[in-house]
Amino acid sequence: MAGTVEPPPDEDGLENWVLLMDPGWEPETEDQRPPIEAIVGLWPIEDGRAGKFRANPGYVPADENSPTDLLDAALRLVSRGQGGPEQIQVMLRDSLFDIAMNGDGKPLVMKSPDDIPCVVIATGEPHRRRISSPDWRRVDLGELVEQLAEDVDVYFNPGGATAVRLNADFLRSSLDMDEEAVERLYAAQSPSVERASES
Repeated sequence: MAGTVEPPPDEDGLENWVLLMDPGWEPETEDQRPPIEAIVGLWPIEDGRAGKFRANPGYVPADENSPTDLLDAALRLVSRGQGGPEQIQVMLRDSLFDIAMNGDGKPLVMKSPDDIPCVVIATGEPHRRRISSPDWRRVDLGELVEQLAEDVDVYFNPGGATAVRLNADFLRSSLDMDEEAVERLYAAQSPSVERASES
């Protein structure tokens, strides 16, 4: 599922990446590079450490049931009763995602199906295509929490296979997890995310 490649440095000077591939793609030769549409996303490797997961905007899922990214995969696992909230917390901390913005530079707020005001998050490009928004901003969990007004939750991937509303306090507690707990949980739950990506 994941492998390392060494493309030319980009504008950030990053030379090494760990790729997450669509499980439906298989190389025809040992040295064949994957097409951009088969790459779910990547982790940049900086100073020997993996950075935050970046979803690939050019990724085309093999079918409509394929997870678009790691957070989407974790949400699917939990919705099927195959994972717990800690798994979502770890993926929230490890991912970058897109927040829908109004033209005035403030987050777009909409009502969830249970009538709760929410900012709108797309975890990958396929989810963005379903959402009408004047603008988008790529953020991490800390930046997302800073954008949350009082009594506003977060609605992930509206219209998607696993659209879900997460309570703002849940996101704040995810941000406040200590690094030791995060590393322990991530190590324990990585196999589950791999299974979700293969489903």
